[in-house]
Amino acid sequence: MLQFLAGFTIGNVVGMYLAQNYDVVNIAKKIDEFKKDVEAKKKPPSG
Repeated sequence: MLQFLAGFTIGNVVGMYLAQNYDVVNIAKKIDEFKKDVEAKKKPPSG
């Protein structure tokens, strides 16, 4: 249990450091863009 908590805490600290100091990709934004691209390809062109 202690090993899990230590790993979890270290992971969070490293993740926060990286997010603040480097240009980390926003995964949620990329997924939304991908969904929009898929939906645009599914729909027949109007016109």
